Amino acid sequence: MNKLQPPSDPQRPASRRDFEIAIMCALVHEADAVEALFDHYWDDDCPPYDKATGDPNAYSIGAIGRHNVVLAWMPAMGKASAAAVAANCRASFPNIRLALVVGVCGVVPINREGQEIILGDVIISDGVVQYDLGRRTLLDSLGRPNMEIRSLLTKLKGFRGRKTLQEKAARYLAVVQQEPGLAAQHPGVENDRVFHATYRHVTDGKLCNECGCNGILVPRSRFNGANPPSPVVHFGLVASSDTVLKSAEDRDATAQQEGVIAFEMESAGVWDIFPCVVIKGACDYADSHKMKAWQKYAAATAAAYMKAFLDSWAPSQLSLPGT
Repeated sequence: MNKLQPPSDPQRPASRRDFEIAIMCALVHEADAVEALFDHYWDDDCPPYDKATGDPNAYSIGAIGRHNVVLAWMPAMGKASAAAVAANCRASFPNIRLALVVGVCGVVPINREGQEIILGDVIISDGVVQYDLGRRTLLDSLGRPNMEIRSLLTKLKGFRGRKTLQEKAARYLAVVQQEPGLAAQHPGVENDRVFHATYRHVTDGKLCNECGCNGILVPRSRFNGANPPSPVVHFGLVASSDTVLKSAEDRDATAQQEGVIAFEMESAGVWDIFPCVVIKGACDYADSHKMKAWQKYAAATAAAYMKAFLDSWAPSQLSLPGT
């Protein structure tokens, strides 16, 4: 049991119909970080919940704080996989009221307001656009979240809400990092480098320090403080595409045109099926200089903010028959 959590754990749900929160992860280390923050595993108790007929999904079922949750493990990345997993999840858990797409993403290093985003920071969506990054065209604006989600996001954007969210996330991140098998430690600020958009990676398949990337770096003032810097939360528009973005020039053009601050591949598949919030950690700058070294740390920061977000989630009560 996680000792950071107050002793108000939910009761074991009687059936699959009693679950209202789903978490979707596309990569194993994303789901590992989420599971590390479970306060109880209903999977370990009998009888099992099983699944609806024909549902091929794999689930981890448990409690995070006062919420019963179901974690869906996606078999692959991308919108199509996410849509299929979400649809099958809805068949097995028909009363889901909130889906959290949790994991890693590429980010814009400096948003339109001039704020720096560094690796390990976390993006929480207040909207999603579906984008064809190959043709740099907007396919569809998937709209805003519902009023219940928007109200909470507005509260969390306030000074006290943001401060509380970041303080809780810091504590939960420490819990994930106590699991040695997850290797979720900060990779070091020396490995967080942003090259000017026109400078491309020298050799595919090798890290920058292996192939001699030596372009002009974008200066980062966030590195002048604590080392390592604490992950900061950013609220904004997320672009969801079927392909991984590896072009800083396309990144900057898309960010300028649409105001997006992050790029990922799953949320568009979930958005039309469940009320949805994207919570993802920055693991690269959506350019050609990608490094997997940041993925586990970014997955951990995303999971930490996910749990902090759920601490604030208080859905309205459903009316019971006869009330």
